[in-house]
Amino acid sequence: MKCTVISDERGKIIAIGPAPGPVESSDGAGPALWHEILPLEGQTSQIVDVPDDLLNDAEQLANLHQTHRLHGDKVETVDGLATG
Repeated sequence: MKCTVISDERGKIIAIGPAPGPVESSDGAGPALWHEILPLEGQTSQIVDVPDDLLNDAEQLANLHQTHRLHGDKVETVDGLATG
């Protein structure tokens, strides 16, 4: 699934969220709102494909910043840090 990944200059994942786009209001009234996660100074934001198995596992997702890094346009496992 395409997600926004915020990382530091070394690729350490700081935040992950949905790709930018419109979101309908909860009551369905009015125009759709736009959501987007923005990086702070010294951080980068990229839209990348994150494997569904990571997104569907709450424990892996909670530890993503420890077990994975953003490398180029991919979220990759950091050797020796993954918990299996």
